[in-house]
Amino acid sequence: MVKKILSIVLWAVTAIALVVLFAFGRRHYLETPLQGIAFHIDRHLEKGFIDRDTEMRQFESVCDLEHHTKISGIDLMKIQKLLNANPWVETSSAYIGLNDTLTVTVKEYEPVLRVFTQDKRSVYVTHEGIIFPSSPRYTPRTIIASGHYNFPAPLKGDRATDSLYKDSGIKEALAIAEALQQDPFLNGNVGQIYRNEKNEYELTVNNLQARVLLGDTLQMASKLSNLKVLLEKYSGTDELSGYKTVDLQYKNQIVCTKQ
Repeated sequence: MVKKILSIVLWAVTAIALVVLFAFGRRHYLETPLQGIAFHIDRHLEKGFIDRDTEMRQFESVCDLEHHTKISGIDLMKIQKLLNANPWVETSSAYIGLNDTLTVTVKEYEPVLRVFTQDKRSVYVTHEGIIFPSSPRYTPRTIIASGHYNFPAPLKGDRATDSLYKDSGIKEALAIAEALQQDPFLNGNVGQIYRNEKNEYELTVNNLQARVLLGDTLQMASKLSNLKVLLEKYSGTDELSGYKTVDLQYKNQIVCTKQ
């Protein structure tokens, strides 16, 4: 019985000692000045929408590194709000590690399509249909959509499937762009996805003067397959030079109109 009591007392004293040590260590840790900031950007290329220097200046301002701010005085919530407000950040995290350094990691949106309105405003769209603004500092290489597209200035998290974009044409243009990307030949030869005044879709093909008429996005695979057959058949010739339109809207056939 005495041994059992002594064992319980020993465990209790040990637990109290650990709590005291943890509290002392935590207090010491929180009173330590922040030693630095490590900023990581996850993207496919070295250059992108997010400007590393601009973001670092914001982090340094919040953390006030110049005055050796203690870890307890670092406002991680404010840093996270800055990250959440950045229109080009898909996901982010911010934490202070045991090395007394603030580590910030962000993943940048990767666009597959850029859509222009008639008044030259533009947005980018990801594979998932996320819409985000363009940037004057970076222009990635993507498929271009232009013409009679209409959409408001995007808010963070807007999607092409949102009701606000129902009649914008973005959802349909994205579907066409993704279909084109499935075929390297077509992806390399189609320059733009044009939306005309009837809200029908046309393709601009490299080295082809004729307008390629898609109409709507129904039977897209069949239409693009017919286009590929046509382009491959007459590649390197001038057989299509005298045509005004190449119409893919008819089932299992291509209708070409002379100029």
